[in-house]
Amino acid sequence: MPFEIKKVPDMDIEALITIHNHAFPYFFLTSLGNRFLSLYYDTVRKSEKGVLLGCYIEGRLVGFCAATLMSASFYSRLVKDNLLLYMLEALRLLFTRPKAVIRLYRNLTKKPASINDKGDYAELLSIGVDVDYQGEGVGRTLLCELEKVVESNGGHAISLTTDYDNNFKVQSFYSSLGYRIYYDFIAYPQRRMYRYIKDLNKY
Repeated sequence: MPFEIKKVPDMDIEALITIHNHAFPYFFLTSLGNRFLSLYYDTVRKSEKGVLLGCYIEGRLVGFCAATLMSASFYSRLVKDNLLLYMLEALRLLFTRPKAVIRLYRNLTKKPASINDKGDYAELLSIGVDVDYQGEGVGRTLLCELEKVVESNGGHAISLTTDYDNNFKVQSFYSSLGYRIYYDFIAYPQRRMYRYIKDLNKY
């Protein structure tokens, strides 16, 4: 069946969250709940520098990728542009999960001490595929389309982060698409991560 790649509309955010929850059941972002996920993906979708692509089969959303055309300061701009919404969500989390707010802040603001990374590249923020369609080329198709979007907007490189330990299959997937290890770093609290990057000018 042919894939249709297009921007995810507001009406499909709920379906996107379902895919996210199944794809990342133990991830920190998932633990913040559907309300936060809805706010996050919707504001990425609406952002001037945000990209939210969906892969559809016969009208059904079967995969998505969220990205930014410019990594540097994207999250601070995202929060600033939607300050009231994020403040209300932060207040809710402060009463229900105060430690989660601290972790979220530290992850979003942490910079590697020994790496001169200006963040002057596009960045894949999240990618997920419906469990019924994994291994069918959905993720590869989404990333290829994202590269076209980045290039059409004058971008020269795409970066992403993924786990360092026990993650060979995912690392191999990104390597097969031309992504190389840029550096590794420690995310809060003690999660070792790789940052990958792909120079689009070479392909």
